[in-house]
Amino acid sequence: MNEQAIEITLARTDDDIAASFPIVKELRTHLTDEAAFRDQVRRQMDDGYNLAVLRVGGDVAGCGGFRVHETLSRGRYMYVEDLVTSTRHRSLGLGDKLFDWLANEARERGCAQMEIISGVQRGDAHRFYHRKRMTIKAFQLVLPLA
Repeated sequence: MNEQAIEITLARTDDDIAASFPIVKELRTHLTDEAAFRDQVRRQMDDGYNLAVLRVGGDVAGCGGFRVHETLSRGRYMYVEDLVTSTRHRSLGLGDKLFDWLANEARERGCAQMEIISGVQRGDAHRFYHRKRMTIKAFQLVLPLA
């Protein structure tokens, strides 16, 4: 793969968001409507969400959605909400590139750590995160309210 052809930028326009829809949908399979996705991403952006878009030769091949938070317990940190590369582009090192870009972005934004919550069923993702030197630090406990 030609290294020059890989670019990672933050989504700024509705076209950027729309171009990421097919890739994010691979991770968030419940999403079905591109316009509703765009509107939700815009609302989330108003609340601090960022969407990193990885392109190969101009085509979107991966996405990373994140926010920067600050809490008394953890200080300033990046929470990665969505991290996915397209099935078509897996095993090409693009996940590494996107992950490393996110970690660098977290450092540049003054974060002490980067966090990801990953469903217990996602064994392949967990192996990737462990290879990237992430450790399991806590359990996430959830109380359904609806």
